Amino acid sequence: KHDCGLVEESCKLGCGAKITRNELKIHVTETCEQRLIQCEHCEESVKFCDMTNHLDKCPKMEISCELKCGKIMCRENMTQHLEQECGLVEESCKLGCGAKMKRNELERHVKTICIQRMITCTHCTDDFKFCDMSEHYEQCPKMELSCELNCSVVICREKMAQHLEQE
Repeated sequence: KHDCGLVEESCKLGCGAKITRNELKIHVTETCEQRLIQCEHCEESVKFCDMTNHLDKCPKMEISCELKCGKIMCRENMTQHLEQECGLVEESCKLGCGAKMKRNELERHVKTICIQRMITCTHCTDDFKFCDMSEHYEQCPKMELSCELNCSVVICREKMAQHLEQE
């Protein structure tokens, strides 16, 4: 057996390099493209030459939200974040008005803007869709009106006929 450190040998990892015996250990552990290294995120053993591709898919690598909401999470949590949390995901109004907006704008829309939101009539206290309220006001029995004969009485609609009969 020949122990000369200057004899060239092929890399045992299959990279094709011919290295002197003296440098072979350093090559295999520190410089060979085929050496295994551990991913700092998932701890999987990956060939050095494949690490960039691995990092592009590593489920444990922290990444920013793809919609740029500012949240940072493991890649494996992105789908859940987009489905349940991210305020920048576009959603349709749950009340059926057809409007589309970012999730973080939806609550304000449903409570204060949507024409399909429910509001309470200030006169009869019944609930109606906002879009139906003007029609309701035209016939609300509890809405106060000035007397049709201009007698200066203000009376609710349901009592107007009785008032006019007494005049």
